[in-house]
Formats: sequence, structure tokens, C-alpha cells
Amino acid sequence: MVKEKDYVSPVAGIVLLLFSLYMFYEGIALMVVRDVASSLLATLIGFVSLSGGITLIRTWSLSRAYSGGEKHGEESTGSSGGSSE
Repeated sequence: MVKEKDYVSPVAGIVLLLFSLYMFYEGIALMVVRDVASSLLATLIGFVSLSGGITLIRTWSLSRAYSGGEKHGEESTGSSGGSSE
């Protein structure tokens, strides 16, 4: 069964990735205007949001892989116990 809240993390991760791309674009646009402090801040915010988005997606995929492997192990144990009766 897929829970409704199961896709909150990857959607939030993708939103953070898109936000980081926007911040990188803004950082480049500010570099053209030669606003150094603002461009560095925009680039820093882009890197932080990129890291957060990747971490959210990676954690979500690892938790799904772990919970999926655990369910398969229980099913195989349950089926072998039923065949011995």
C-alpha cells in the first residue's frame, strides 16, 4: 500500500532543487550587474537548497528500499511457515 504522505519528501526535494536552480540563475544575473555580495549570497542559498533537496530525495529512496526489503522478508517467512503445516 502506498501512503498518501509517502510522496511529501520527494516533492519537497524537487521543489528545493528547482529553487536552487532559480537561485543559481539569480546569482549569475547579479554577477553580470557586478553586485558581488548579493551574487555570492544567492549562490550560497542555491548550494544549501541543492544539498537539502538531494538529502530529502536520498533519504526517501533509502527508506523506501529498506521498508520494501523488510516486507519481502516477512512474506517469505510467512509462506515457508505455512507450507510446513
